[in-house]
Amino acid sequence: MKTLSKPIICCGFTPCVQRIIEFKKVEKGIVNRAVKVTVGIGGKGANTARMVHQLGNAAALVEFVGGSNGRLLEKMLEAEGVGFQHVEVDGETRICQTLVESGNPETTELVEEMPPISSNDWKRMMELFQSLELSGAVVPISGKLPAGAPVEAYAHICELVHGRGGRVIIDAPSEPLLLALKHEPAVVKINDVELLATVGGSDLMAACRELMQRGAQSVLITRGSKSAFYVDAFQCLELYPPKIEAINPVGSGDAVTAGLAVALNEGLDISDGLKQGMACGAANALNLLSGYLKPEDVARFKAEVVIDSIS
Repeated sequence: MKTLSKPIICCGFTPCVQRIIEFKKVEKGIVNRAVKVTVGIGGKGANTARMVHQLGNAAALVEFVGGSNGRLLEKMLEAEGVGFQHVEVDGETRICQTLVESGNPETTELVEEMPPISSNDWKRMMELFQSLELSGAVVPISGKLPAGAPVEAYAHICELVHGRGGRVIIDAPSEPLLLALKHEPAVVKINDVELLATVGGSDLMAACRELMQRGAQSVLITRGSKSAFYVDAFQCLELYPPKIEAINPVGSGDAVTAGLAVALNEGLDISDGLKQGMACGAANALNLLSGYLKPEDVARFKAEVVIDSIS
């Protein structure tokens, strides 16, 4: 693997310790005994950073952490070789749990919310961000904002990155996304459900056009195992992912972001970048732990991604 000198700055402000609990079968209202428990790293930003690292690029993960769970998270990141700069806050980093049934490709997510941060916590985060080398950087921003963060938080980051010549990929819904659009993120990467919930209506292409009218330079819409759509000022594309037998699809959206970020960082054209992103999404789904892929799987799946131009 090659490692570029300029790291990809991955932002995910609601990290977690992820517990994957395997059962023969999960039933409500009775005692369910686990067959196996696996503890790993979770959260959209952390997943993105880890897969950037697995693809051979340097990652700089920027997050909030707290308490003993935060220390555990940092130890696991260090063990994987993922670079991070954290702002420590009061309260415990959250624990999220994925329930997996034998023979069932669907998973159940039990998601804790991160404890609220203070205005001073966010001020320290912005001070950290201003100290980073952003000129020419690729900066994926992923996930919901924690309670207590200003609604214009992502807009502030986009403004700072854009002003220093960096490029933002933003994977976030609702008002924080809409406020960030005036600072022209390079890519809005969002799933179909969150997109329509953010702008209203039922027409994905109309929703894309609205995001671009507000400032987005391009939009990538993912739809799980279904085809994805990419729109920019020059083209509208439909992307067909590889056919796979998924083990755990959690984190595959983050894998798409990681693959695209690496492609931008390496100067690949957008078609190659989209193929790589879709291939990464499939490669992540082959593993029980989210946020993990094998470069050889990515290379194999990239050749299977089909792109069609649509009007």
